[in-house]
Amino acid sequence: MAQDERNDLAVFIDFENIALGLRGRADAHFDIQKVLQRLLDIGNVIVKRAYSDWSRFGAYTRPFHEAGIELIEIPRRGDSGKNSADIRLCVDAMDLCYAKEHVDTFVIVSGDSDFSPLVSKLRENGKRVIGLGLRGSTSNLLVSNCDEFIFYESIERPAASAIPAKNGSSPAAPPTKESLQKLIVQTI
Repeated sequence: MAQDERNDLAVFIDFENIALGLRGRADAHFDIQKVLQRLLDIGNVIVKRAYSDWSRFGAYTRPFHEAGIELIEIPRRGDSGKNSADIRLCVDAMDLCYAKEHVDTFVIVSGDSDFSPLVSKLRENGKRVIGLGLRGSTSNLLVSNCDEFIFYESIERPAASAIPAKNGSSPAAPPTKESLQKLIVQTI
């Protein structure tokens, strides 16, 4: 990618999986602004959707709304509906893949290996796929299938923020003064 070239990103957040990964942690908070700021270094965030039974995660609805994220409500219906959010996320991602050719990068925020077939299909259709998840609750299968994987806990660390994919692509560079200035201009 040329230095001035920007990717158009679509971000799909499996919040059920993120919430599950946060359980029992000392810092059990997910900062969506930190995630979006990191993604702005990669490109323009065009689409932002998060999937969950939002009645269970009321503390997150306001920060997600303020970040312009579309909250997709997936009511929990016992064990029979446990993959409803995953299925809806996959359908929406594939729909966007075919409908919006200019969106060239898909970001899957989850650690669930069930998204590996989605990642493979997106890549088969010429899309770049970046995974983002919590260390310790992310499947190695998902990490290895993505073009790049970013661990949430490493976002602020310059050198270790990304793991290159098996295809040899290099991790994203740490934020530069210029990229931070672009971020400030974009948010004004």
